[in-house]
Amino acid sequence: MRIKRKIFTLILLGILALTGCREPIAPETSTTDTEATPNPETSTSNTEKINFADNQLYAVAYLGYEESEDLDYYKNKYLDGEVVPIHRFSGGEYYLIIPRFEGMSVCLYKNDLDTMGKTKVYESDSCTPFIIQCNISDIFSDVTVELVYQGEMAEFSPYISLKDGSVVVGDRGLDITKK
Repeated sequence: MRIKRKIFTLILLGILALTGCREPIAPETSTTDTEATPNPETSTSNTEKINFADNQLYAVAYLGYEESEDLDYYKNKYLDGEVVPIHRFSGGEYYLIIPRFEGMSVCLYKNDLDTMGKTKVYESDSCTPFIIQCNISDIFSDVTVELVYQGEMAEFSPYISLKDGSVVVGDRGLDITKK
C-alpha cells in the first residue's frame, strides 16, 4: 500500500514538473481544442449583427451542459462559420463568448473554491470568439473571463442563475442565448 502511494505521488510530481515548463498552463486546468487556429487578421466575425448597447464589450451565448448545442446556429448567424477554439476548465456548461471589438485582449482565470483565489491560465492580445466549458458545480463558477479594450476592462464569470434560470453574463455583456 505504501509503495503504491509513493508511486502515485512520484507520478503526480512528475506531471506537475512537466506542466510548469510550457507557456499554456496545464491541460487539467485549461485545454484548448481547435480545428484550426483562428487568425485575428482574417477573422470574419460578424459582430455588427449583434445589437450591443454603448457600454457592452462582449456577447455570451449558453450552449448547453456537457454537450455544446446550437453552435452551428451561432457560427452561421454571428461568426460566418469561422472555427472557434474551446477552453476546457471542467466538465460542465458551454458558453460562446464573442468580443465586440477587434484588438481586444483576453485573460482566462481558473477560480479555486478552497482559496477563493484565481490563477491565470490563458492570455491573448488579439481575442477572437471562443468557447469555454466550465462550472461543474451550480454553486461556484470556476472561471473568470477578463476582456480589455483601449483601457476599458470587463471581468465576469458566466453562470446560470439558480433564482430564475437566466444566463448571467456580467455588467458589460449581452446575453444572446437563443430562447
